[in-house]
Amino acid sequence: MDIIFANNQDIADLITILLLNIFVVFLISKFIYLKFNNRNKKSLNEFFFTYNSAALITFLLCFLLSNVKLDLGFALGLFAIFAILRFRTETIKVKEMTYFFVVIGVSAINALSNNNASFLELAIANFSIILLLFVLEYTISRSSSE
Repeated sequence: MDIIFANNQDIADLITILLLNIFVVFLISKFIYLKFNNRNKKSLNEFFFTYNSAALITFLLCFLLSNVKLDLGFALGLFAIFAILRFRTETIKVKEMTYFFVVIGVSAINALSNNNASFLELAIANFSIILLLFVLEYTISRSSSE
């Protein structure tokens, strides 16, 4: 059996993209979701925990299984699994479900772009998602306060 103990380049890629993913999901959940949503604190903290945990698991599943020939079908399968779970749990608001979809999507994009995009391209894609969410939340909060 040819078992490779460690591949330094793969480990460096995992750590770099994992840190980017954790940073982006944390920004989305902490500084956009929590900032612009004024529900009870306990409920918000539960979603904050869920978003960050689900994003980490999604990223690791996609990244570590990306060498298996599943790519897009695998990502869509994950979305299907989470959609089924959504119908098996208590009903949550559309906005919370949208954020859940966003953090899963960001994690899948980051993990599956391993060899297909440069780090700069990945950073630009993540920044555009953060920017769009911020602009949408800011616009909604301004229009509802008037």
